[in-house]
Amino acid sequence: MGTINLDDIKPGMVLEKEVQGRDGRVLLGAGQAISNKHLRIFKMWGVTEASIMGVQREEIAAQTASRLDPASLRKAEHDLRTRFRNTDLSHPFLSEFFRILSLKLARGGRTADGE
Repeated sequence: MGTINLDDIKPGMVLEKEVQGRDGRVLLGAGQAISNKHLRIFKMWGVTEASIMGVQREEIAAQTASRLDPASLRKAEHDLRTRFRNTDLSHPFLSEFFRILSLKLARGGRTADGE
């Protein structure tokens, strides 16, 4: 089982644990297969991650990274390390934030300051 980012969840994956909205309302129960409709609902309710059967966060992260140009990903990570130089990237939240931001930048996204 693995808790993974909503952007990495694909239709057909099965929930290990129920998904709740920010207010605690159950949006989808454990053992249910996820559809595109569920993913839209999760986004509307502010869900950012879910626990999925049979996957590990590291496995999904590696698959996502493998679909990008390695040079672009290395450059994005290098640029972000400069900006995050005083940040403890061993903290789970910051590590995941750094990973997601690196992927976004490697795909051609922009930072808040437009760079």
